[in-house]
Amino acid sequence: MIDITIQKKSSILIIFLLAVLCAVSISFHVNHRRLKKEISDMRKNCPGSIINCPRSIVRKPVFVSYAQIFEDIILYDVLGDVEDGFYIDVGANHPIADSVTKFFYEEGYHGINVEPLLHEYDMLKEDRPRDINLCVCAGSEDGELELYEKGGLSTLDINIANKWDKVPSPRKVKVVPLSWICKEYCPKDQEIQFCKIDVEGFEREVLLGFDFQNFRPKIFLIEATEPCTMIPTEQKWEEILLNNGYEFAYQYGVNRYYIDGKFPDLKEKFVEMEKIMDKYIIVKGNFCP
Repeated sequence: MIDITIQKKSSILIIFLLAVLCAVSISFHVNHRRLKKEISDMRKNCPGSIINCPRSIVRKPVFVSYAQIFEDIILYDVLGDVEDGFYIDVGANHPIADSVTKFFYEEGYHGINVEPLLHEYDMLKEDRPRDINLCVCAGSEDGELELYEKGGLSTLDINIANKWDKVPSPRKVKVVPLSWICKEYCPKDQEIQFCKIDVEGFEREVLLGFDFQNFRPKIFLIEATEPCTMIPTEQKWEEILLNNGYEFAYQYGVNRYYIDGKFPDLKEKFVEMEKIMDKYIIVKGNFCP
């Protein structure tokens, strides 16, 4: 009698376990198909390709990165969700392709784009109606300088231009201090989440023209190598940031990130790119003409 009872209980337990395994299997396949469909839809709807796909049915947030080497996802991972955020983009170039600020604009940010190239400036005006778009260069003082134009490699530094196979005839452009730009166009008491500087050898002059007393971006993101090389250049301008209360926090690729010393917690939020990549399903949002 005891053996029969044990057998019945064992049979019930086996049936129960089989039912659980069956339910888990069905759930896995349903979720897997749904996830595959979402990824397929993203491929169709996003002008780019998926960089990393989930290896399981664990849910991850989707991040559309427009920046060249994931500057936007690095900044977002540190700053988190910010309502009505504000940025300053010096050397903004194209409003979508390789843009550090496009993702943030789509998230509700607005800011100031400084871009002297006429074609790119016109595209910025069209794509970023909430932003202040300025067709000038930022420098240490008011004036005019000669701009050597070569798309995203355009420079005010003749020494850099002379390294090109063919040096174009320069065009005179207006130069104004970044301090004047901020005073003129930053809303009063506006918190600035980040300032990105990509000016092909003119970084020192841009920083010399900044008012660190009245305007304090939480993060400076600055290209810190000679154009098209990995030769470091931060030794030419880094002390300006350090002497004004900023601390080096992180480097990835050609970029260095500095945080305002008033926000030491931000420094701890910078992590290795591998850890960032593991947090999100990343879709590369490239611009297709």
